[in-house]
Amino acid sequence: MIIKPIQLKVSEEKTVEITPLALQRALFIFVAAAAVAFMCKKTVGPGRSAIRAIDEKLLAIEFDSEKIAVYVGDVLEADPRAVPKNASVSYTWEIADDGILNVKGGRIVAAHSGETLLGVTSGDISANVKVIAKPKPLPPESTLPPLYYEKLVIANYKNTLSADFVPKNLIKIPDNYTAEDYYGIYVSAETFDAYKKLYMDMYNEIHGRMHIISAYRSYAKQSELYNKAVRNYMSQGKTSTEARALALNTTQTPGNSEHQLGNTIDVSNNTSTDHHYQDTPEGKWLAENAYKYGFIIRYPEDKADITRIDYEPWHIRYVGVNHAAYMYVNHLCLEEYVELQAQAEEEANDYALHNPATPD
Repeated sequence: MIIKPIQLKVSEEKTVEITPLALQRALFIFVAAAAVAFMCKKTVGPGRSAIRAIDEKLLAIEFDSEKIAVYVGDVLEADPRAVPKNASVSYTWEIADDGILNVKGGRIVAAHSGETLLGVTSGDISANVKVIAKPKPLPPESTLPPLYYEKLVIANYKNTLSADFVPKNLIKIPDNYTAEDYYGIYVSAETFDAYKKLYMDMYNEIHGRMHIISAYRSYAKQSELYNKAVRNYMSQGKTSTEARALALNTTQTPGNSEHQLGNTIDVSNNTSTDHHYQDTPEGKWLAENAYKYGFIIRYPEDKADITRIDYEPWHIRYVGVNHAAYMYVNHLCLEEYVELQAQAEEEANDYALHNPATPD
């Protein structure tokens, strides 16, 4: 079949002849353009042109705000934005080494409270945002310990320290603070700093004398003291079982003594400790004022059924002023306080679910 040229009249004076070859070329171009348009529509999506589908060069990285807030223990939700938005990006996160943020399960988590910077990089473009990590708050009407997240370590009949546990920052107590013939006694630096203030104020107010006779004890030393107590009761005719039970009233088994923590001090006004200490001027002052310096009377007289240790008015434990004040006002022993801290943590977690963290 022979296709003749098409005569196309464009005006009264002019006629254009379209040859079969030109017609074929025009048809091919039309079909090809239609195919490209269709593929671009499928790839880029409605409303976008094929030209917009090409990735543009990244010019900047931005965050929606200068500060991001997160609760301690929660995953950080940080959403950087590429400029322009269709730029090709592959983000690398940079976390400061201050311990506030860390990576857990491939996600950034707030580990401690505080302020830090979180950086993000893609190629040679970078940006950072301030992150404010906060403890989860208690409801406004709560009466539970507000510092529930400052966990206090407790060593007692059901909480055992390992044999190799040694507290950090132990220092030797100067001999002028210890009782006569008591040398080489160590305690944590923080505990001793608080004790010096307590001692000076006590001396200035009542002109009393107070001597340290015991502080940090190693696991091995506690084992020696406990076994000695057991032998003493056995020498009085008690069976081994009876002797061990009696020894526990005054001496903890190794690993269960607070003295191993390095923040506990035994004091005396005459190089000895007995229950008459509570009736001395020093003992009375200590019971009324120790909390002001961050100390508690660790084994109160009316809490022996909870602590399982007889009353020791000479035995003080450093916990910090805020914790000590709460326990003093609410008449709590440490076991009771730690239990309330656990309840407060649950309450704070529930409250935080409906009250997201804010930067302010």
